[in-house]
Amino acid sequence: NVQNWARDERYAAAARLAPNDPDARVAAAVGLFDKADPSRAFGRLGPLVRVFPGAQTVRFHLGLLLLWSAQVAAARTQLTRARDENASSLLGKEANRYLAALRSVGTR
Repeated sequence: NVQNWARDERYAAAARLAPNDPDARVAAAVGLFDKADPSRAFGRLGPLVRVFPGAQTVRFHLGLLLLWSAQVAAARTQLTRARDENASSLLGKEANRYLAALRSVGTR
């Protein structure tokens, strides 16, 4: 669909303009997510863990995509790492909320 393509291209353009900005690169990767075929998004986001090893946004968004893909154990790992990077930041608090929600529904 043209609207999705335009959105994806804006994220990709932002990532090209700021290749050293983990937020721009993460947005470009997450913008590619399609539940029917998540490989494009994971193919971009996964490697960013090595490119930006201390960037909380990478772990947090990887955790979200894993949750959306019903990969709960792997999502929990990434969200825990995101929280542990900086528990008091916005992403750290959000990661903690997701982790608490996973505990409250009995998912381990």
